[in-house]
Amino acid sequence: MATASENYQLLVDYYEAHGDGGPESVERMASFYTKDKPAYIAGNSSLSGNIKNTEEAVEYLLRLQELNGGKVELVGKPTILLAGDTVVAVVINQRHTQVGKPELIVPRLCVYEITDGKLSRAFMWQLESKIFDEYYPRSE
Repeated sequence: MATASENYQLLVDYYEAHGDGGPESVERMASFYTKDKPAYIAGNSSLSGNIKNTEEAVEYLLRLQELNGGKVELVGKPTILLAGDTVVAVVINQRHTQVGKPELIVPRLCVYEITDGKLSRAFMWQLESKIFDEYYPRSE
């Protein structure tokens, strides 16, 4: 089991791998995932729901980039709220820029479970859920 300090550094490295948020970032970020990493994205947007494994997590990140002209940027540095021996909680601010819509900066709370030095499960909440849901409406 890793120490809280090691897990803290894992998340620092993970978000540094995000880089400018372009397509190359997805492969770099996915290298931090276990083979079958599930995730839960809260809300009622077209991007919300359960992700079953790493392959779907990569598809999610690529779809998010596609909707935003090829990249999703982080605004400022992530704020790690808690780093334990199996869980890390972080707040990030993402810049979303869709054609024909105003720019949106969304704070997101991300909680990661960590196993053997890899992100093994993720839970994400948009702190301004209604705005995010309206930006990415579900198709009827």
